Amino acid sequence: MSIFNLMSMGGVNKIFEIGVMKTGTSSFGTAMRMLGYKHKGWDSASYDAYLRHGDITQLSDVIDAYDSFDDGPWHDCDFIELDKMYPNSKFVLLERDDESWIRSLEAHTSPLMNVNNVDKKYLDVRWMKNRKRMIREKLVWKRKKYDSIQIYFNGSNRSSDLLIMNICSGDGWEKLCPFLKKPIPHQEFPIAYASQWDAF
Repeated sequence: MSIFNLMSMGGVNKIFEIGVMKTGTSSFGTAMRMLGYKHKGWDSASYDAYLRHGDITQLSDVIDAYDSFDDGPWHDCDFIELDKMYPNSKFVLLERDDESWIRSLEAHTSPLMNVNNVDKKYLDVRWMKNRKRMIREKLVWKRKKYDSIQIYFNGSNRSSDLLIMNICSGDGWEKLCPFLKKPIPHQEFPIAYASQWDAF
């Protein structure tokens, strides 16, 4: 990022959403664009490249071209590596209650539902084989990830660099804008539903 762009963002390098899918990422991305950030959401080409190589440096050209990020592959990357590669960045952890999150996740990624017409390569047949086990594993995985993120930032006295936000429960400009040191827009905070299953 150029010095000019870094100054225009108040000394902040990048802004990464680092939670999981189906937690209000589309709403977050729309909000970031409304605040004037050059924002990058879901990117299948970058996601596939990351899966092939498992190397964040493969994504550096794309990351360098944008200010803020949500969804895959950005929140699938190791957030500690992102923090080291892009110092002075801010991080956002989007929360959502477990029950509605599982409902939306299953509708999005189960081959039996696939309500958003997701490419079949991103669907997960485990929903069909053992749904109860899948739910249990997803909830454990989500909580471990979220706990590790909070431990990292709190343990290094970096709590001011992490925003925990629950768009699905009504958090909006009043939480996001102070964190980014931005004035609150006159427009209402955007709520973007991918499908009826995303309704809060």
